[in-house]
Amino acid sequence: MRSILLALPLLILASPALAQEEDSEVWLTGGAGIAVGENSEIDFEAVSRFSDDSGGLYEAEFMGGFTQTVAKGVSIHGGYVRVVSYSRGDVTRGEDRFRVQLGLSGDAGPVRLSGRLRLEHRSASTGDDTAYRFRPQIKASLPLGDSDFSLVASHESLIPLNDTDWGERAGYDRMRNLAGVSWKASDAIGVEIGYLNQYRFGRGTRRDTMDHVLSLSVGLSL
Repeated sequence: MRSILLALPLLILASPALAQEEDSEVWLTGGAGIAVGENSEIDFEAVSRFSDDSGGLYEAEFMGGFTQTVAKGVSIHGGYVRVVSYSRGDVTRGEDRFRVQLGLSGDAGPVRLSGRLRLEHRSASTGDDTAYRFRPQIKASLPLGDSDFSLVASHESLIPLNDTDWGERAGYDRMRNLAGVSWKASDAIGVEIGYLNQYRFGRGTRRDTMDHVLSLSVGLSL
């Protein structure tokens, strides 16, 4: 497993074939989980995404939700996300997302495995249709000895389930692969930084795109 985590950046770059369009981006994420019971927490998250091609900030997300642990390594989550899209400082679209997900976690030797199955209900200001999207993710974390650092690697698929009048098309849309390092700064604060490769498959007249992303996340647990 250690060799797989170390090799993942090379695998990301090697497959699939080079995209016809590429972009460099920075994604910043801040999150907080506030315990409201032994197995329950309220969740908050804010995401800002910056792109060379879009001239700076191109997407902001604000999430509020609730997570309930129902068994060891098993949780259910529901939440609402407000998404605002920009291009060179101008708002281009607003989107409302409602999501539900099943979370799973466990250990495989020294490796900590976690995953989720997320379903999204989406509506956009640029159309009338409702979209549904499936987003499975798997993540592995390998502690580096007795330190507070771990190697991390993850894969996420984004799969729209229906067509809409605002541009969504059913089928496998994109994948996100990440390789990086996490740091447990304290009992309450965790930091993760890494390289994320987002590959979007062109369908119809749309060309494939590849985004090279510096991803930085800070999480707070209270």
